[in-house]
Amino acid sequence: MANTSKKKMTATAKKSAAAKAETVKKETKSEEVKSIAVKPEAKKLTTAKEPKKITAAKEPEKITVAKEPEKLTVKEEPKKTVKKETKAETKSTKAETKSAKTVKKEETKTVKAAKKETPATKKSVKEEPKKEETPVKKSTKKAETKKVEAKEEKKSAVKKTETVNEKKPAAKKAAKKPTKKEKTAVYEVLSLEECIQRMQAMGVQHVYEDYARFLMDEADIKKLEKDIIEGNNLKNADFAYEKDGYDTDLVAVTLGKVADTMDIKAMDYKDIKKDMNTAVKTTISEDAEVNAAEYLKEFKICEKLLMIGQRKNIGDSAIVSELIGADVDAFVTHFFDLAYAILPDWQYDDVKFYEDFAYAVLSQYYDLFTKYQLRILMDVADLYIKHGDFQHGDECYGYILRDNQIKDYIYYRFASVYEDIDFNKAKALAYESLQYVDGRYTYYQNIMDIINK
Repeated sequence: MANTSKKKMTATAKKSAAAKAETVKKETKSEEVKSIAVKPEAKKLTTAKEPKKITAAKEPEKITVAKEPEKLTVKEEPKKTVKKETKAETKSTKAETKSAKTVKKEETKTVKAAKKETPATKKSVKEEPKKEETPVKKSTKKAETKKVEAKEEKKSAVKKTETVNEKKPAAKKAAKKPTKKEKTAVYEVLSLEECIQRMQAMGVQHVYEDYARFLMDEADIKKLEKDIIEGNNLKNADFAYEKDGYDTDLVAVTLGKVADTMDIKAMDYKDIKKDMNTAVKTTISEDAEVNAAEYLKEFKICEKLLMIGQRKNIGDSAIVSELIGADVDAFVTHFFDLAYAILPDWQYDDVKFYEDFAYAVLSQYYDLFTKYQLRILMDVADLYIKHGDFQHGDECYGYILRDNQIKDYIYYRFASVYEDIDFNKAKALAYESLQYVDGRYTYYQNIMDIINK
């Protein structure tokens, strides 16, 4: 039994060994078949020149043409080619890894031959992408240089904008500083009192009367402005409108405001001279309206002459004549003649107003008072009589006769004014004058003519 069992075991062992040998043979055959099949596949993967078709070396050069440096699309296209190349490289590397795995499994000589072939394929694969990548690198360098240039251009543009923006604030600061016109416009809104107060705040301790006196003495406001600024050392005071609310430009505005309140000032002297010279040359017209307009014009001129004497405290008309450049005495004489001629046809109140004004002028200028006092007294008395106020006129003449020794002229004027109003009273006054007048007096014959009528 034991022998049979041993025999059986040996037979089975032999069978199993034969089966194993057959399986090994079959495996070696299959491995040989596989190695044979692997050889052409590795060659196809490694020797394939498809990546060259995909990423041709000449295409990037066409894309990055020197004539079109500013196109942004050029920057992206080299990247796409690189991606294609990388895809080709990944495909080749995958194929290599697959072939390497199959080669490791093989233990036969065919496997060694495959291993010998695979480095060559690897070398070819490695060399091919290098050839393809060299133009890509050039294109990428060009793209990078273009990017750098674009960045530099952007930086220069940004710098320009920054310089422009920096200049704009400076212009705004300059615009914020008010001009002389803007300041004067603000000063004009202020009242005269506020202007004088701000002038005092700057150290100019003048009041309204002082400015009025300056304007009466000097016709040039610019010269006055300069004198005030220099006299009060305002240039070195460093007053600023932005800080203090006033500066030296306020001086001219204050002088202008004072000048507007004045009826007469030095700058008016030229016009007064011109009007006086034309007035003296005019004659009394037959047209009452023309005479009335002339009277009002000469009345205003005479009023200015009175104000000049009052403001400047002048009592001699000759001084005013030199100041203006026209003869005040000749003008006043012409004005008195015109008033005596036209006022009989005017209102009674006009006579009273003229009386007060004429006495005011004479009381201001003593030389004119000495010369024209008696005349104005008799002119006013005549005007009252001509307006029918006989009592007032007679009282005026009675006053004149009491205080004057030249009774021939006074009686002649008194009698002559009544000739056209009451002839009998005129004769009575002429006879009355003979108590004081005889042939030695100048107007004796004129009085006798009234009596003999």
